[in-house]
Amino acid sequence: MVALTRCITLLAAPAALVSSLLLAGCVCGPGPNVGGYDDGGGEDPPKSLQGIKFVESEKGDPGVIGCSDGQREGFADLSKHRRIAGCLASWEGSKSLRDKPTGKACGDDGGVCEVPADACSPGWHVCGNEGKNRDLKTHTTWRGCAEEAGPGKFVAAMSHGQTDELCPPPPTPSTIFPCMDSGLCSEPICCGEDCQQGKCKDAVWRGKTYISLGKAEGCGAVTSERNGGILCCYDGKGAPKPIKKPEADAKAPAPADTGETGAAGNEAAPTAGATAPPPSSTAPAKAGDAKAAGDAKTATPPPSTPPAAKGPNPMPTPK
Repeated sequence: MVALTRCITLLAAPAALVSSLLLAGCVCGPGPNVGGYDDGGGEDPPKSLQGIKFVESEKGDPGVIGCSDGQREGFADLSKHRRIAGCLASWEGSKSLRDKPTGKACGDDGGVCEVPADACSPGWHVCGNEGKNRDLKTHTTWRGCAEEAGPGKFVAAMSHGQTDELCPPPPTPSTIFPCMDSGLCSEPICCGEDCQQGKCKDAVWRGKTYISLGKAEGCGAVTSERNGGILCCYDGKGAPKPIKKPEADAKAPAPADTGETGAAGNEAAPTAGATAPPPSSTAPAKAGDAKAAGDAKTATPPPSTPPAAKGPNPMPTPK
């Protein structure tokens, strides 16, 4: 009834004012549609994800991929989109996109999720979970969101309107967007080829913000059948780095036993049967004794502690 009253008030306004308001994009939602905003009893559900052929990335380390099951279904080009991922997931009933993660890995390759946020890897979060449009702006561009995410819909944890009013004020850098359950302006921000625009298009990128159209499922009450694609943003600065697994420690080979070193490994062992001449003796040494002395002088003792083999320094596990 409130929305209807606002519509009547708007229509009763001078034509020039109505025109300027519409051009400013201040009216949320898709406008007239069957079972939609103009039908108070209509459910106006968003489009289903059934039958969509998603473009998947290669499988890899979840900390780099961004999806806890180790594979993306949106923003599949890892070299181009390193800080944002589209992760397909399923869960029971309706959930809020701001429900706290449980830490249980899940996804279309990893089982049913407890909450949507579990689709994101540790070190990643559902984009917009604090209501700041800057979160998406620092992880992708409007073109990347609208044209490069791939088939399907991937939603962020923020409604595209600040309130359920028809004409919310334009957002500022300090604006905090809510996560409304349903109704006018409640639909979540969306990236992907199946996202659409309502009349409010400025929530993130001026005139170029897309949503998962259908006021029956706002940011705070989404189903996986219709909004099971989740936008995951990297927590840190820059881009995540792959984890290098430490190789098995290489052992230095033991020195060959040539019979020329003693138990200590630092002194030459005398040749069996050879007798070293006493220091004061001036008598010529026997042939066997000379050979033993020569062997003792030329033998090079190995170091007491062999150097450790060098290996790669393991990267810390992302938290």
